Amino acid sequence: MDTQAYKNAKDSLEAKDYKAAERAFKLVLDSVDENDEHYNSLQSYYGLTQVLNADKNGLLLCRDAASNEVSDGDVFLNLACAEWHSGNRKRAFDAIRHGITIDADHKQLNNACARLDCRKKCCFGFLPRDHKLNRFFGRLFRRPGSMLTVHSLLF
Repeated sequence: MDTQAYKNAKDSLEAKDYKAAERAFKLVLDSVDENDEHYNSLQSYYGLTQVLNADKNGLLLCRDAASNEVSDGDVFLNLACAEWHSGNRKRAFDAIRHGITIDADHKQLNNACARLDCRKKCCFGFLPRDHKLNRFFGRLFRRPGSMLTVHSLLF
């Protein structure tokens, strides 16, 4: 693995230079074999940077990486961020929850879970949570709070 390119990619991602991060992650991804232990992580980072650069194919890369991962929480954090950026709120929650079951001590996953998964009481307690009225009024009265971004979830 090209460690210098990986460091450059992470630094570019943190600096919000998503184009440079995508190029650097592509270099690193091309330098490893599919059987490498870091392949899924690199593929998820590459997919996330594609999503951040408005390429929807990156979401498929993140999902593919997560489907093959059994131990790295970063893969699920990247998937959750890609889903969140694409507007798939429920899938973002599911990715975070699944990531926590795999890597319970992952600091950023637990932080993202705390920031995203804050449910209020149902508007109509006598109806189920997924009833149309509860869902409608829940969306209507959803607190905007601080705008969560991918960057705030990652770092």
